Amino acid sequence: METYLVGGAVRDELLGLDVTEKDWVVVGASEKDLLDENFKKVGKDFPVFIHPQTKEEYALARLERKSGKGHKGFDFNFDPSVTLEEDLMRRDLTINAIAKDSKGNFIDPYGGLEDINNRILRKVSSAFSEDPLRVFRVARFHAKLKYLDFKIEEKTLEQMQAISSSDELGVLSKERIWGETQKALRTQNPEEYFITLEKVGALEKIIDSMNPNLRNLSQASSIEDDISILWSVLISGNTNLDEINLAFGVPKEFTEISAISEKINTFNKEELKAEPLLKLLLSCDLIRKPERFLKAQRASSLVSTYSLLNENQWKEIFALVTKIEIDKSENNGKIIAKKLYEDRLVAIENYIRST
Repeated sequence: METYLVGGAVRDELLGLDVTEKDWVVVGASEKDLLDENFKKVGKDFPVFIHPQTKEEYALARLERKSGKGHKGFDFNFDPSVTLEEDLMRRDLTINAIAKDSKGNFIDPYGGLEDINNRILRKVSSAFSEDPLRVFRVARFHAKLKYLDFKIEEKTLEQMQAISSSDELGVLSKERIWGETQKALRTQNPEEYFITLEKVGALEKIIDSMNPNLRNLSQASSIEDDISILWSVLISGNTNLDEINLAFGVPKEFTEISAISEKINTFNKEELKAEPLLKLLLSCDLIRKPERFLKAQRASSLVSTYSLLNENQWKEIFALVTKIEIDKSENNGKIIAKKLYEDRLVAIENYIRST
């Protein structure tokens, strides 16, 4: 039984980047062998084994055979006779198909070291096209490594275009698409992810009516790392936010922030008046969810060059609105609500006059 460090950990080490996770492949062993060594098995269709001390993930070397559509349409062979080279061949890019043995030697059967030196993202083999999720993975790696001058090799780009023109992308789950998308939003150049998807025809397969704000996203990502805010910046100005969010499988919190951000953008086009401002705040549930509103306001400020109120002013108005107390001697709910609304309105009017 031999173990090798593989994948992103090897790639990032060679690039001089921080290694945050380590994945290992085991050659010449069976599931029973690992369980006998006190590894813990997790997963069913594709099991991995957790090391009893380091808690790092180990996987048996495997072969894959395409048996259906989508990223799940594979049969696996985990026989102990599967070689390291065979396991590495099934990987997406050559830079991810390098292994490192226990003595620190690199095993590189597919030219990954040369591609790292030449800053090339290249598919390992023709089997690349069997997994449509790789279109999104390569786009993400392009976003991750763009600042190091990595480019997608032409034949790999053509393969991505071929996958996008087929019906394979339609089989992918929204969860997997969002999984790659949220990782891309955390990279140094998240706009490259969407540029690449657009270039190969994948973006229009996900949603054919999206106008991504790539320039705003590029600028925003240099000063903001909250991906819920960056997502709102990306889709700001589109009239079909619900459709876009649904297509990408976006979490509820993100959809709410993007919707509120658009309300703020619309509000900023009007004259600053107390009642429209109070109605905006109440419609966005500011009292119960202030952080959500402030994230939406932040997104709006990163998109628009003009805002009726700056970030500190929004916070000051929020403080005014929330500190107004209810007269508990009154038992009529409607009267209480009306008085509370009027008091908040007066507080905002006074604030606007003073600014």
